[in-house]
Amino acid sequence: MAVSDLHVHSLASCDSDASIWEMCDRACELGIEAIAFTEHLEFRPKDTCYAKYDYDKAMSLCESARDYYDGTLRILFGVEVTYWSDIEDQIRAYLSRYPFDVVIGSVHDAPPIDFWNPANASYVGSNPDAAKKAMRLYFEQIRRLALSGLFDIVGHLGIYKRYIQTWPDPLRDKELEQALIAALDAIVKNCRLELNAATLHRAVPLPLPSVEVLRIYREMGGRVPTYGSDAHSPSRLGTNYDIANKLVKEAGYDEFASWRDVIRPTGSLSAQTAASEGGSESI
Repeated sequence: MAVSDLHVHSLASCDSDASIWEMCDRACELGIEAIAFTEHLEFRPKDTCYAKYDYDKAMSLCESARDYYDGTLRILFGVEVTYWSDIEDQIRAYLSRYPFDVVIGSVHDAPPIDFWNPANASYVGSNPDAAKKAMRLYFEQIRRLALSGLFDIVGHLGIYKRYIQTWPDPLRDKELEQALIAALDAIVKNCRLELNAATLHRAVPLPLPSVEVLRIYREMGGRVPTYGSDAHSPSRLGTNYDIANKLVKEAGYDEFASWRDVIRPTGSLSAQTAASEGGSESI
């Protein structure tokens, strides 16, 4: 089975210490067909990786790796952009200037609740109104992200559950469900979801998004999802693909999208040449 891991980080992301060579070697060991280096790009000063991404350096490394692994591993030069509607113009200007093979859009927060601090679980559980307000904001930002037309993939939908499990279920709350469906509708019309596997290693696997949400997305006409390990180290590359593959089939898809399905014709020369091979999807 050909595997495309389309959400991978290396040293070019401020939160990874893995070299592109280590990641590529590991991909070859696993027999992965293609990986996309989707390094963090952030535009708000408060964001962790703000002003720490060097496009030219990242592109140069990617081209070197492509030459070295030619015929063995398909390498896409991508980026994961932290989206917020008030910086959409900045994002648009950057993506217009700098070409990528694939662009993931992600929403990583919804103030005032910090998704990344497990200590907030008690507050979220005991303050449903505040939790719902944060979730509505999150889904609205996802909706705007998709409507922007800037992104190929929406990253880890439902990321607020990664460290906090006490959130209300959006499919059991009318207002939250409407906000989620509006976001999914925008995604269906403009890009596609990924199934993020970073939390599938847990005793109770946590797919982002859930299988239930993926089913709704498929019923709405959603494109085939991508698989993303969200690996920041070689040991996490391609992680739990078998579990992810089972889950995406439970949602009604035959398989994950290939790198051929998402690659941009405006990417680098190597990617443009590869794109001429064509691709197909199945639901």
